[in-house]
Formats: sequence, structure tokens, C-alpha cells
Amino acid sequence: MRAVIFSFLLVSFGLAFSASAADRKIADFYGAYLGHGAEEPGGDVKGQPHKRFSQVIIRPAPEEKGFTIEWATLKLKGDDIPSEADTKSYTQTFRATNRPNVYRDVTSGDPNLGADTSWAVINGDTLSIMQVTVLPDGNYYVIHYDRTLTSKGMDVRFTRFENSRIVRAVQLSLLKGPAKVD
Repeated sequence: MRAVIFSFLLVSFGLAFSASAADRKIADFYGAYLGHGAEEPGGDVKGQPHKRFSQVIIRPAPEEKGFTIEWATLKLKGDDIPSEADTKSYTQTFRATNRPNVYRDVTSGDPNLGADTSWAVINGDTLSIMQVTVLPDGNYYVIHYDRTLTSKGMDVRFTRFENSRIVRAVQLSLLKGPAKVD
């Protein structure tokens, strides 16, 4: 009898959790976010972690029934006074799939044929974007972003894996801007 009750509780909890996790929609993430953070120690980071400043803009992509995300990162190199800066910016558009809260990058290809593949999924308050690249020699890397909504904006966790080893991790806190992004 205890096993039946325990099984019922597990199933009930699982259904309640998946229902609450599915409550967020991509529109909840729309907006412009700006903030900063730093690389986390470990991986290939040597010395003091580099400071990062980042902007993220998420807007609808109606023609894809999905969304477009633009982000830019400014990485400062140096200790107290930065001696060098590296800026990168990216844009990705994701198309809705037949699965709720799962999106596919419109440029995704087959990683075994040398093309990157990327997808996005919403779990609870987090929009996760993953990209897999397989190199010609069979080695690979995975880029993973978790963008989690907070009361003031969004926390971002970036992780880069090379052959299952974390080589870079960055944690950022971003504030949401006042303007509506459409």
C-alpha cells in the first residue's frame, strides 16, 4: 500500500511540476536587458576572471512563430585598469516546433555533416539555448546559455564545453529596460 501511495505522490508531484514549468511562454522573455558579471574560476580561466558586460534583446519572430535573440558581450582584459577589450555580438532566430516551448534555430543543420545545430527550450523561468558543433576530427564543443527571469531582469549563465570538459563559464546579472521590444 505504501508503494502505491508513494507512486501516486511521485506522479502527482511530477504532473504539478511539469504544469508549472510549462506556464512560461516565450513572450515572457521579450525585452531588452543590460548588465554585467564575470567568468567563473576554473576551466581555462587563468588569473583573475575577466569582467563581462552584456546586452540581450529578445523579440518576436512572427514569420517563424518563434523569436529572435540578439546579444552582445564586452569582455575587459586586465586587472584594475583594463588593458584590452573584446566585443562580440550575435543574432539567432528560432522557429517554433510541434513541441510546446521547444524552438529550433532557423539555420540549424546536421552536426555530423559539419553544420552547427542549435535549439532553445523553456523550463520554468529559464530559457536555455544550446549549440553543438562537431569538428572535422570528431571532437566537439557545446555552448549552453541559461537565461533565467528574475524580479528585476534576467540572470545569465554561459557554459562552453569541449569534449565534455568545461572550458569557460560566465555568470551575469542583467536588468530589464523600461522599453517594450516588439
